[in-house]
Amino acid sequence: MTVRLYLSFAADLAAVVLMLVQLFSINKLPGEKSPVKRYFRAFSGMVLVMSALHLLKSFADLQMGDLDPAYYLSLPQSEVTVWIWMAAASWILAIFLRTVFLYMWITFLSWYLYEDRDFIRRRFWAGFTPLIISAAVTCVSIPLAILTEKGYIFFMVALGIFFVIRVFYFLAALWLLRDYKKQNGYLRFFNPWVFFVPVFAGWLAQDILYLGFAALGSTLGVMLLYSSIVGVQRYMDPETGLYNMEFPVYLKELIRKKKYDPCSVMTFTVGKTGDMKEFAEILKKQLPQDCEPIRQSDRKVVVLTNVKEKAPLVMVIGDVQAVLEEQGSEMVKTGCSLKKKTETAESFMERVL
Repeated sequence: MTVRLYLSFAADLAAVVLMLVQLFSINKLPGEKSPVKRYFRAFSGMVLVMSALHLLKSFADLQMGDLDPAYYLSLPQSEVTVWIWMAAASWILAIFLRTVFLYMWITFLSWYLYEDRDFIRRRFWAGFTPLIISAAVTCVSIPLAILTEKGYIFFMVALGIFFVIRVFYFLAALWLLRDYKKQNGYLRFFNPWVFFVPVFAGWLAQDILYLGFAALGSTLGVMLLYSSIVGVQRYMDPETGLYNMEFPVYLKELIRKKKYDPCSVMTFTVGKTGDMKEFAEILKKQLPQDCEPIRQSDRKVVVLTNVKEKAPLVMVIGDVQAVLEEQGSEMVKTGCSLKKKTETAESFMERVL
């Protein structure tokens, strides 16, 4: 029991330190108003508060020694100490915040996968009602757990309700991911399992084995998910926001895994290097979602696509030229090409890049 208490305290302390490092890392991310940055600040702030509460609970447990909750939550009110209040209140509040954390995860998925705030609003009450229930349970269970002789029973009932609500949120998140994959397929630079596995494992260790790894699991989940998403930054050209020439290496890995198969290409060459930034902004607005705009040189952009006919490519090129003409910008040299029947995806990329 004593070893378990010290392990829990060390894990909670590590969670607090790691989340402070994570917040510092997020602040260094470019784009002050980036939605991803705002979401992960909120995520990290929530996990930091959770970790601090778990650390407070672990510290209180160390002060009380190896007392079992079934014992100290059944003590008469005259024998209740400040450490018992601290342990019980911080434990229940931390579990409630885990529920809030999962609700935030679902809203993040709704935005990140579908980029539709109406999507979140339509499902607001269905997702928010369990959160209201868990908040009410939290407010009632803390005083009942500590001030009544049957406090441990109230506490276990509260744990059961929180468990059911968290399972509901986990299943809702899995449904969102399954629905998105069914409609849109593979999503790059987003690996939800690096979030699910440590979070779920940490919570199981906390709730079943009584090892205080819930905060550490949540911390690792957020950190690994953040690393997964911002991994795209290494492939971005800082001046234009287009992909750089390291990106084709990544695409070739996807081709080998049969997750990408380019069929055509568009090329755009600006007259002067200084025009590239302005042109890139126009190009990004005109390109369909499944295109890969890569800055090949100071003046040339190569756009890989999945289109198998030239007509749609010509239409996109015409739209870009029309916007340039409307804005009085200099016209760019353009071209397009299809993958040959005898070409593999990799050989096609080598030819056009």
